[in-house]
Amino acid sequence: MIDIVCLKWGDKFSSDYVNNLFSGIERNSTVPFRFHCFTDDTAGILSHIQCHALPDLDITGWWYKLWLFSEDMPFETGTRIMFFDLDTIVTGNIDDILCHDSFTDITGLRNFYRPTRFASGLLMWRHGSQTHIWERFLVDPQKAQHLSPDGDQEWTEQNISAPTFWQAEFPDCIYSYKQSCGQGLPDTATIVCYHGTPSILESFTKTIKNYDGLWHPQEWPKLYWRS
Repeated sequence: MIDIVCLKWGDKFSSDYVNNLFSGIERNSTVPFRFHCFTDDTAGILSHIQCHALPDLDITGWWYKLWLFSEDMPFETGTRIMFFDLDTIVTGNIDDILCHDSFTDITGLRNFYRPTRFASGLLMWRHGSQTHIWERFLVDPQKAQHLSPDGDQEWTEQNISAPTFWQAEFPDCIYSYKQSCGQGLPDTATIVCYHGTPSILESFTKTIKNYDGLWHPQEWPKLYWRS
């Protein structure tokens, strides 16, 4: 059994992102799991998803991700936790990924554009092993945010010792939509990570022009991103 968590704060993502992430994992795994959503708004979230209220803290957005490392999480010490960003599509069987174990450290993404850097869109750790990430942030949250302009993932990177990377553990399984899927879904893909624009919804409904190109809608995201 593994506990899978996601985070929904504010109105950037609708409840569809929570529901469709859950359904994608359920369709593509035989590993028993519990699915948790930590959120400030449970409206529209499927009733069988375990929702937990986020604490009222003087932080916003991605900074709440650091709170997931705190002792206040409703898990027993040593519980294996896997975190998915909401802008993620599961496109193939992820049993091997869910059976991975980060032991006493943490597994995260190798940044798709800066491969020597850490990214936090997909994380695994054992509850209680990373509480220092949150505790150090709490010493001076404003200073921590100033020192980490790339957000929670930069702060996490600064406060972990020996991370492992999903792309090294599972080559040819985890892809960036913008980097690798603009012309279609790679045959070996099991997880596709979105970042920036287009969003998942935009990737099959709109033509998007931004700083890194022109993105035309595709059919395949709609096939996999559903409840």
